[in-house]
Amino acid sequence: MDASAVRPSGRQLAWQQQELTAFVHFGVNTFTDLEWGTGLDDPAVFDPQDLSCGQWVRALVNAGFKSVILTAKHHDGFCLWPTRYTTHNIAASPSGRDVMAELSAACAEHGLGLGFYLSPADLYQEKAPGGYYGNGSPVVASDIQPGFTYEVDDYNRYYLNQLYELLTQYGPIVEVWLDGANPTSTAQEYAFDAWFDLIRRLAPSATIAVGGPDVRWVGNEDGFARETEWSVVPFAGGRMVAAETAAEVAGPAELAEADELRWYPAEVDVSIRPGWFYHAAEDDAVKSVPELLDIYRKSIGRNAVLLLNIPPDRRGRFADPDVQALSAFGAAVRSYYGTAVELPGSFNVVSLREDVAAGQQVESFAVDALVDGTWSEVATGTTIGHRRLIPLNRSVTADAVRVRLLATRAPSPAVTLTVHHDPTIA
Repeated sequence: MDASAVRPSGRQLAWQQQELTAFVHFGVNTFTDLEWGTGLDDPAVFDPQDLSCGQWVRALVNAGFKSVILTAKHHDGFCLWPTRYTTHNIAASPSGRDVMAELSAACAEHGLGLGFYLSPADLYQEKAPGGYYGNGSPVVASDIQPGFTYEVDDYNRYYLNQLYELLTQYGPIVEVWLDGANPTSTAQEYAFDAWFDLIRRLAPSATIAVGGPDVRWVGNEDGFARETEWSVVPFAGGRMVAAETAAEVAGPAELAEADELRWYPAEVDVSIRPGWFYHAAEDDAVKSVPELLDIYRKSIGRNAVLLLNIPPDRRGRFADPDVQALSAFGAAVRSYYGTAVELPGSFNVVSLREDVAAGQQVESFAVDALVDGTWSEVATGTTIGHRRLIPLNRSVTADAVRVRLLATRAPSPAVTLTVHHDPTIA
């Protein structure tokens, strides 16, 4: 099996080229000060008095984000759109405003891609009388809509109907995000194949992330990918060789033993605050620009996409500390990484890119700098992929730089080298 021949799909390539995606955790937890709701939370608590999805989108576009994913339904089961399939939704709240519709309109106005998070787990459907989650209903042929029939139980029919609403009522969807966390105590089988089939049929350009067939979770919520991050991943028996694909499971031995190889890139999710939902007590704990840039280098700069969460406050707006951090972060990325240092000059970050449309080929490399007429090695590494950012332990003043490819999976892969100066690096 030839790892050098594995290629991303068009949707995977477009997803990777975004680099920056925003997460927006918003719901009843925002008002109960919880991270995970109970499932029996009163919809009346959800009452944003100054909801402005336009404010979210303007802040994100200004910071350089290319798309945004809303928690349309978190584990508590409360829905941020007026779904026809449960009363546990915004229609039962004082505001009654369709957050998905307002975010969709704002994204369309400002050119931001729209995605949604629809939690497979559902505490409301587990606990409410007559709820579907884990109720032991039989698997039967169910018509979701005309032309969409699946062999599923009650809960999976419910989930498919909600997927159908979100995929058909809110404009183009660029990413559907499935969370693997499960706070429920009840067993419920998920009809993943039916879910994926429906998404593919209704939104063929959308990536299905974190447990889906297009994008994998990096394995932590701390904001970093691995020093060696392969997008070509070995599978055996239809499953990834390891739960979180690390360098040691994408090496020659594992590739040789795999039943198949897939292009399965990593997404790095992290919150701008300690929590995923807004908590006023965390207003002084918003990540600083140096912290965000460190995350940028260790996610996008390690062949992954960064999914950064910014939770709206109880007004329904991004809080001032978050907006300020986003603005400064976006300006810093444009200033430090949007333009290369012109040589001769001084730099402390090396940037390498592969043309991943032609696969991921580089296994190891070295970078040299020409200083006072002599070439000296300033950086080494393993994988490159879409982008690799290597901070140096000191600033280097050089007349020229070069990259040496020490090991590759295909002959002469195209690699682009630039250098940058980031003053936030200690």
